Amino acid sequence: MAARFLVTNPCQDACGTIQTDERVEGAPVYRCPGCDTRWIELNERTEPAEATTR
Repeated sequence: MAARFLVTNPCQDACGTIQTDERVEGAPVYRCPGCDTRWIELNERTEPAEATTR
């Protein structure tokens, strides 16, 4: 599955996946309890990404 990482940290010794209560673009945010990396799975999005304007 394709993912977008929101926070990436070097992984420690307790890799895993915890689903949080936070949502980004309608998708649940997942967290690794070992390194606190956070991401969403792109195929779980239900809202379009916010467009950035310049």
